[in-house]
Amino acid sequence: MTRLERTLKVRYLGIGFLWAWVYGSFETFAVFPERAGIGINADSSWLASAVVVTLTLFVLGFVLGRRQTMAPPWLTVAAGVATAAGTLLSGLAAAEGILAPAVVSGALTGLGTGALYVLWGQALAALDIESSEVAIPAASLTMLGCALVLPYLPSTVGILATASLPLASGPMLLATYRDIPPVENASVATDGLRRPALFTLARIAALLFLSYFVIGCSGALQANADAPFIDWGIDIATVIGSICGIALVVGIVLFAARPSFDGLFRLIAPLVAIALALLPWADLWAVALSTSLVAIADTTLTIAAVLFVVTAAKSNGAKAALGIGVAEGSLQLGVLAGNLAGRALSEMTSIEPLGLFAIALGLLVVFSLSWLGYPTNRSSVLEISAAHNTAPRNEAVLPIGRIDKPDDPGEAGSITSSADTTIDGICQRLTEEHGLSGREAEILGYLARGRSQPYIREELVLSKNTVATHVKHIYQKLGVHSRQELLDLFE
Repeated sequence: MTRLERTLKVRYLGIGFLWAWVYGSFETFAVFPERAGIGINADSSWLASAVVVTLTLFVLGFVLGRRQTMAPPWLTVAAGVATAAGTLLSGLAAAEGILAPAVVSGALTGLGTGALYVLWGQALAALDIESSEVAIPAASLTMLGCALVLPYLPSTVGILATASLPLASGPMLLATYRDIPPVENASVATDGLRRPALFTLARIAALLFLSYFVIGCSGALQANADAPFIDWGIDIATVIGSICGIALVVGIVLFAARPSFDGLFRLIAPLVAIALALLPWADLWAVALSTSLVAIADTTLTIAAVLFVVTAAKSNGAKAALGIGVAEGSLQLGVLAGNLAGRALSEMTSIEPLGLFAIALGLLVVFSLSWLGYPTNRSSVLEISAAHNTAPRNEAVLPIGRIDKPDDPGEAGSITSSADTTIDGICQRLTEEHGLSGREAEILGYLARGRSQPYIREELVLSKNTVATHVKHIYQKLGVHSRQELLDLFE
């Protein structure tokens, strides 16, 4: 619990308030009481918001991805205020029956949420890897909380509650900036991602577009998607999706030796395929199962998209903005194209008795063939630093053979074979005296040279949980309680 408290701070969960805002605005009746379906909003501001957020993500991602510093604080404040203002404008106008200025309100929410997504990605990438791996999945717990609250609020209260979510996300982001080391704020701008990282990002973007095109299209076609909520009085799909999505991502991070977006996607793709197969069935239980499977896929992919892009950008915080912009932009583009295609295809279902079956079969075939035939890079970890054999900049990494602090003046870069021999000798002695296993002795050698657990995971191709367990056993056998106490044994 002490380690979790150091790693997970409440302010790091602010990106979850953005996910909750999407849920409150487009998947419940909180803002738009006349909403129909999963992805389609009865208010015309949805289209303007979807177009603007897609453009904002791509453009702002490229702009901030080339900057030498983090974005100015005023941009964070303006993004939160714009999203809240657009939500209030659309929601209150719809509730009062006033002609809503759809372009204005949609543009405000699109600009605001797009900017906040990119800024959060940049900030999370600047934190240490342990904090990011804990904070990003934990942030989705806000979705679970909102599923238990937002659908049951009166109209005006629901609008105000949803509008408050981006207003809370902004200050949390500003507070997170204070934990970013100065070196990250002054990261060097580059002309773009190197080829391995660019290929990884393109793969994530393509899979996200494909998934959300199918999800958006099926949501637009499934007119009775709200039936389980109306009949049972609880948004069971979102509750199940939030819990299962968090569990899947945490399991991958903890127990996979080389966690990758491709590997996670191969677990999620069958769920989407089954949901498509259930699309033509109007039975209540079929609809409930279909929407629950889509919710699991949606939650998992939403978390994984941010987590793996942030992990891939650890070696350069400025590149995270580009990664998040492209990945989330592709996701939103899939949502937009899928919903528009679903609207157009819905006319066919009303004319042809078997139209919905034909469309569902077509989507299922295209989706299955696409992800089954998509090339996977099984041997690479989605991390720019790993692709280039470099450690993340925010890790305190020492050259082999030194046990000094990394900022020790006057001796940076010195490597002495005698020091390395001394470390090996002490490791051998401690191994014999305290009965360390072969793997524990190997990890002890890395720890003695100042290597971090993420570095050890990558070098030895072990899961996060495995390395953490070995380190715990090493501490117990040596009778130490911290990294500094362990390093003291080598002085």
